[in-house]
Amino acid sequence: MLFRFPPNVAPVNDPTFLTAGESVFAKLKIESKAGKRTVFLTEHTLIFVISGIKLLHFAEQTLKVTPDCVFLLKKGIYVMAEYIEEGMNFEALMLFIPESILKSFLLNSQLRLVNKENVPCVVLAANSLIQDFKAQFRQYFDHQLFDYRHLIPLKQQEILTLLFSSGYKNEMTAFIQSAVSIDPLNMSAIVAENILQPITISELARLCNRSLATFKRDFKKHYDCSPRIYINRQRLMHARMLLQTTNKRISDIASSCAFESTSYFTRAFKREFGVTPQAIRAVIAME
Repeated sequence: MLFRFPPNVAPVNDPTFLTAGESVFAKLKIESKAGKRTVFLTEHTLIFVISGIKLLHFAEQTLKVTPDCVFLLKKGIYVMAEYIEEGMNFEALMLFIPESILKSFLLNSQLRLVNKENVPCVVLAANSLIQDFKAQFRQYFDHQLFDYRHLIPLKQQEILTLLFSSGYKNEMTAFIQSAVSIDPLNMSAIVAENILQPITISELARLCNRSLATFKRDFKKHYDCSPRIYINRQRLMHARMLLQTTNKRISDIASSCAFESTSYFTRAFKREFGVTPQAIRAVIAME
């Protein structure tokens, strides 16, 4: 299951979110039990851990974030977990930062976009000013008495300025430049990384910092076919490999390759390869 933050629809009467109209600005996350989940951050996100430890799992490493850190993550799909001491809760603030805020900050800071390296996240030590910001922001969840639509963009700019001015200019510049990049190489990397994830073409376009129309145009130019055709073909090829090399159930293979149902997967597979997944399995069983 993929958990989306912020959600596509602003939650109503949920005190763990700061919202205004259709906008979702922040989330207060409180957990009493440790857990591991796959999270789709649909906006760039700044995370403050208040109590406990946040774990972020990458292919080659696991990052550990504690209350004395601040954590910036590009929008994308991540495997996250929490470490909770007995008798305590895990608590963290998630402040969602739209691309427009990052671009505005770059413009006002007069920084040149020269870095092309992919920087999915940065973990920075939180000084006293940043800790004060965290403590103040936490109070907004206990006193939701006014409209946040004008305040939160100012707070987003404030925390970026605090981080930028706290000795992290290079780290912040590299992260922001990566977060707002529309480089074709970044698009290719993002497509490859997320091709087996259960996300829509529109969501993939957003991850690539493009409108849906621009994404489809750039995609066709790069891959010489539409996103839907290319992605379905790659998913089906991966599914065929799993059918031939593993004992996984067909329904599990369909799910792991981001198909909504086994029946739809079977129809698509037969259209692509001329045989059903069951037929391939039957041939393998006879050999």
